[in-house]
Amino acid sequence: MHSARRAAGRVKRRLFPSPEVAAWRKLRTEAWRIPRYTPGMIELMGYRLHYVDLLTVAPQWDDTFVRELHGFRTSTASPRILDCGANVGIVSLYLKRKYPSARITAFEADPAIARALVRNVEENHLSHVEIVAAAVWDEKGEVAFTAEGADSGSVASEYRGDSTNRITVPTVRLRDVLQAEDQVDLLKLDIEGAEHRVLADCAAELGRVKAIAAELHDFDPRKRKNPATLELLTRAGFTYAHGGILPVSLDSSGYDLPADTCFPFPSTSWVDRIYAWRE
Repeated sequence: MHSARRAAGRVKRRLFPSPEVAAWRKLRTEAWRIPRYTPGMIELMGYRLHYVDLLTVAPQWDDTFVRELHGFRTSTASPRILDCGANVGIVSLYLKRKYPSARITAFEADPAIARALVRNVEENHLSHVEIVAAAVWDEKGEVAFTAEGADSGSVASEYRGDSTNRITVPTVRLRDVLQAEDQVDLLKLDIEGAEHRVLADCAAELGRVKAIAAELHDFDPRKRKNPATLELLTRAGFTYAHGGILPVSLDSSGYDLPADTCFPFPSTSWVDRIYAWRE
C-alpha cells in the first residue's frame, strides 16, 4: 500500500510539477540548446533572468529554488544578508521571495556577471538589494581575478582551472563590512577557494554573524584548508553541519595523482557545503 502511494506521488509530481521544478526543467532544456557562454535572458516563474552561461544557471536554480539549499529560517522580518559570490543573483532572488523585507548586499567580482546581476535586481524590482561589483577578499584594493566566464571565476591565486583570462578587479575587505553591521543574520559565501583566507581575516568580527552558509573549496591534498576553517568556526561559537560534498574533477583541481598511488581513482579535490549557526 505504502509503495503504491509513493509511486502515485512520483507520477503526480512528474505530470504536475511545482512551479520551481517546471522552471528548472525549462532551464535544463534550454541550457542544452544554447551554446556555452552565450549571454541572454529567460523568463521563469515571473522573473526575467539575465545570464552569461545558462548551463551553470540550471544547477544553481535546482539547488536554490527546488532543493532549497539556502532556505535558512529566522524570526526576523527583515533579515540582514550578505550574498558573497552572488553570480547572477539566484540566491538573492530566492531569499527576497522568502523574506520580502530582507536587506541584502550582493557581491560579484566578474564584471560581466555583475552587469547581469544588476539587471536581474532592477528588472525584477527587488527593493533593498545593494550590488557591489567587487571581489570579497581580506584587504581593500585590487586583485588579479580569473574570469572563467561562468560560476567558477575566482581570485587568481586561488584558481585551479586552465583559464588565462585574468583581469584586475576591485576588492572589499569582508572584515570591514562586518564591522559596519550590528548583526548579520546570514552570511552566504561562495567565493571559489577564497573563503578560507577571508574567514580567517574576519575571525574577530564573526560574533556579529548569526548564520553562515558556505561552500568550502579544498583543492590541494598537500595542504588541506577545510579542517582549519571548521576549527575557526568552532572557536567563533558556531555549531556546524555538512550539507554535502561535491568531488571536483582532477582536470579542474590542477593536481595529478602519482602514477603509483595506492588509490588511483578518488578525487583529491572537493567542495564541502557547510551550514553554521549560533545556538
